Amino acid sequence: MDHIQFCCVRSQQEPEAEISGHALMATCPPESHIINHPDVPYPHKTWDVPDVDLMKLLDLSERLPLDGEITPIMALKIIRNDKRYFELNTRDFEILKDDLKAKIRCYGFGAVLEEFEVRDALSSVFATKTESYAVFH
Repeated sequence: MDHIQFCCVRSQQEPEAEISGHALMATCPPESHIINHPDVPYPHKTWDVPDVDLMKLLDLSERLPLDGEITPIMALKIIRNDKRYFELNTRDFEILKDDLKAKIRCYGFGAVLEEFEVRDALSSVFATKTESYAVFH
């Protein structure tokens, strides 16, 4: 069972447990699914978000006192603002995603990760590009 569904099922089955902030997420399974099929994974769907809405989310997240931690939208900003961003390809993004996915922590109100981990992951990807470039020249 994925993390979001687990938190929603737990809050449904254990009324004394605090409800998870995941219940407010657009990707949260509907209550009917949680009640009728708690053990069946809900087929999450992603959706396109206009850039203007992402910028609002970024603006709001930058107001949080996170002390070295950043939200996923802030991590995206770091990646997109890197001077070598346009060198990244689909495979590089998969590597970044796999690397950072393991480092994200959820405290019930939202996901965060350490800023240095994003920069380290980017450096690792670019290091392989430099090495592969040197092999061919």
